[in-house]
Amino acid sequence: MDITWLGHAGFRIKSGSVALVMDPFPDTLGLGLPPQHSQANVITISGNDPNRSAADVVTGDTTPVVINGPGEYEAAGLRIKGVRTPAYAVEGKAAWNTVYIIEWEGLIICHLGDPGRLLSGHEIEELGSPHVLIVPVGSKTGFSPADAVETVNTISPRITIPTMYAHAGNKSELREVTPFLQEFGATTAETHNRLSVTRANLAEEATVTMLEPVGTLI
Repeated sequence: MDITWLGHAGFRIKSGSVALVMDPFPDTLGLGLPPQHSQANVITISGNDPNRSAADVVTGDTTPVVINGPGEYEAAGLRIKGVRTPAYAVEGKAAWNTVYIIEWEGLIICHLGDPGRLLSGHEIEELGSPHVLIVPVGSKTGFSPADAVETVNTISPRITIPTMYAHAGNKSELREVTPFLQEFGATTAETHNRLSVTRANLAEEATVTMLEPVGTLI
């Protein structure tokens, strides 16, 4: 399967004729989705932040299935589990985040969304043992760099993909990725246009993979 970073917290995962988009963003973020990355069978939404819930920018040959909240789902041949965690509360109002775990072709991919605190032991157990972990590292209302590293060390994925940090075109207020990499001890990390991964080609050692966002500047 191919994993592509759309920008901000958005990802597209594709294998064969099936595509999944996670946390799509609107044009007001400062980025647009290229046509080849804007189609999907399934969409997951991890929170009500407009920059992570723009399902209307995603199209498909048929109307995509939108998953927005905790529970267990099957769609387009994918098994998807949503685990609710607290998010940053705005003006005293409770907010929630949904972590998604996708089982696909023998791999388990986990997108953490933007949790407002470290995950509890019970929440970690609900994730199972993800092979690929997508972790927010630049949110100013969520994980600190140290929190992100602690989470990676606790979950112990084979591949860690940092997301939700400052990058070209992204108008949201985010930190740079460098503090996370320094905290993690990976001062240099090779950057890829996309990650092609199968159960058979998983590296034995845990790695951090940096991806280039494909979102086009507006």
